[in-house]
Amino acid sequence: MESSLLLHIITYIVSFSLVWIGAGLVVSAVSELAKSWKLPAFFLSFFLLGILTSLPEITIGSIAILNDDPVIMVGNLLGGVIVMFLGVIPLLGLVGGGVRMPSQLNRKQLLFTLLVVVAPAFLSADQKLEKWEAIFLILLYLSLFLIFSLRQSLWEKIKSGLVTNRRNGLSVLLKVTLGICLLIGASNQIVSSTLFFADLFSISPFFISLIVVALGTNIPEISIIFRTILSKKKDIAFADYLGSASANTMLIGVFTILYGKTIQLPNHFFQRFAFLAVGLLLFYFFSGTKNNLSRKESLVLLGLYLSFILFELYFNTQLS
Repeated sequence: MESSLLLHIITYIVSFSLVWIGAGLVVSAVSELAKSWKLPAFFLSFFLLGILTSLPEITIGSIAILNDDPVIMVGNLLGGVIVMFLGVIPLLGLVGGGVRMPSQLNRKQLLFTLLVVVAPAFLSADQKLEKWEAIFLILLYLSLFLIFSLRQSLWEKIKSGLVTNRRNGLSVLLKVTLGICLLIGASNQIVSSTLFFADLFSISPFFISLIVVALGTNIPEISIIFRTILSKKKDIAFADYLGSASANTMLIGVFTILYGKTIQLPNHFFQRFAFLAVGLLLFYFFSGTKNNLSRKESLVLLGLYLSFILFELYFNTQLS
C-alpha cells in the first residue's frame, strides 16, 4: 500500500509538471501568432490566453465526463475560480506590490465579468446542474465576448492575420499538437490518481478536485505571475486571470450539456457559493479603491482563501 501511495504521489507531481509544460507550449505558440496579427493586448489576454491557460481544466473535464465522474469536472472548474480570485490574483498583488486595473476595463464591464464568473456557483447552490442552466452559462459567456469584441474591431484584424501570417502555421501547429498531447496524457493520470486518493482516504473526489486539482491546473496562471512581474506587464496577467475564470463558466456549461444528465453535487454547496460571492464582492470593492488592488487588500483575499480551505477540511473530516 505504501509503495502504491508513493507511486501515485510521484505520478501526481510529474503529471502537474507535464500540465505546466504542455499548457506553456500551447500558450506560447498561439499567443505569439496572435500578437503578430496585432490583436489588442487586453482582448488577447482576456479571451485567447484565458482559454488557453484553461486547457488543463478542459482536458481534465473531458476525461472526467468520459469516466462518468462529472463532480470532478465541476469541482475542478469551480475550485479554479476560487483559486483565481482568492489566491492567484491576490498573490500577484502581494508579490507585485499591488495590481492596477487595466484602463480598457471599466467598472460596468468588470461587474458583468464577475457576474459571469459567479453564475455557476449560484446555479449549483441547490446541489445540481441541469441542461437549461448549462445553456444559460454558455450564453452568458458569449454575451461577455460580444461586449468586448464590439469595441475592438477584431474580426477585420483576424481575417488580415490569417492571410498575412501563414508561414508560422507549421511551427504553431507542432507546438500546439505536442502541448495538447502532454495535457491529455497528464490530465488522464490526474483524474485516475484523484479517484485513487479519494478511495484510499475515504474522502470525496469533489473535495480533492476543489482544492488540490484546482490548484494544480492553475499552474500556468501562477507561472504567469512571475513572468509578467519581470516584464512589468501585470495588466496582461490580470486580463488572463479574468478571462480564464470566465472561461470556466462556459466550460461548465459545455461539459454539463455533453454529460447529458443532471449533475448531482455534494452537500454544503451553498456555503461554497457564499465564500465565492463574498470574495468577488470584496474583490470588486477593493479594485474600485484608487482603481488598484493593494497589498493589504490582497492579504485579506488570501485570508479568505485560507478560511475556505479550512472550512472544506473541517467539513470533509466531519463526513469521514
